[in-house]
Amino acid sequence: MSLQLIPILFSDSWHLRKVSKMLYDLDDHNLFITPKIAYFPTAMGGASRHMMVNGSSHRIAVKIKCSDNELFRVSPVYTLLEPGNAQRLQIVRDPGPPKTDKIVVIYKTTCASSARDAFECDLGAERKVIALIAKEDVTMSIAPTTNLKSILRQSVHKS
Repeated sequence: MSLQLIPILFSDSWHLRKVSKMLYDLDDHNLFITPKIAYFPTAMGGASRHMMVNGSSHRIAVKIKCSDNELFRVSPVYTLLEPGNAQRLQIVRDPGPPKTDKIVVIYKTTCASSARDAFECDLGAERKVIALIAKEDVTMSIAPTTNLKSILRQSVHKS
């Protein structure tokens, strides 16, 4: 989603600033995540699928945290990504009030055999954010496809 479209989605500048700060990192391409925003209807909740791709030459351990564990469930919570590999991330939201939340994807290079073991110490961990936006006027649609070849092509062109 381009930055020009974000003002249409939010009626006040506070939400615009909050989401803009969450999404845009210009330097790091070790872990590529798409899409960076998920929309949910408040009345019925919903699900969103995202793709995480390891663009580095090292194994990456990933840990997923959420700002509201009462409304959201994620799978997987921990995972290891080998260089060039991808993992789908599933986010499910229960019905609830309209609000903006976030998923924090914490990741770091590791030699550990388990992602959970890699995070016993958070030193060297980096973070990316997925914005979770629940609004009353969101209509459900088919989730966009996550074609790995097109994701990798986008990542290469941004470098």
